[in-house]
Amino acid sequence: MTVPEPDRLTAARAALHEALRLTFTQLAADAVAVDPDHVAGWDADRAHLHVPRQLVTPAGWVEVPTVHQSPDAASRAQSATFPVFVALDGEDAAQAQAQDQVLARGWDALAAVKVNGLRVIVQTAGPAEVDVGGATARGIVFSVQVGLLRTAWCSQTIVPASE
Repeated sequence: MTVPEPDRLTAARAALHEALRLTFTQLAADAVAVDPDHVAGWDADRAHLHVPRQLVTPAGWVEVPTVHQSPDAASRAQSATFPVFVALDGEDAAQAQAQDQVLARGWDALAAVKVNGLRVIVQTAGPAEVDVGGATARGIVFSVQVGLLRTAWCSQTIVPASE
């Protein structure tokens, strides 16, 4: 049985998730470099592909995108803008410091992502109140635009015309 090629939204979500995992890995390395005995909770397994059922902070996930037209002078195109969330906890000063680190590392990792052969565009990133299952926590939300290139979301197989 052959596995079908993933649609473009699924491929984009997977690429953004990998960048979020990389961000968590880098933040863990940064924390250990400052204090080798310090465990900051930046385990890459806390970066989720979808909204987690149960949240343990710090945690991050890739939210459902908004799909929109993004025409240019040459053609009509569609893009998807994915919110990428990172929820934090701790005292105010520690949260503010963590937000700065997430912004710096997250922006770099997400901006390096390529989907469909094109680099994504990190449109905005900033502080937000993040719903963590009824309560809210401080966090960061990145808005990442991904070009879909085609109006069809699934790959099209070209079949030669028969005689």
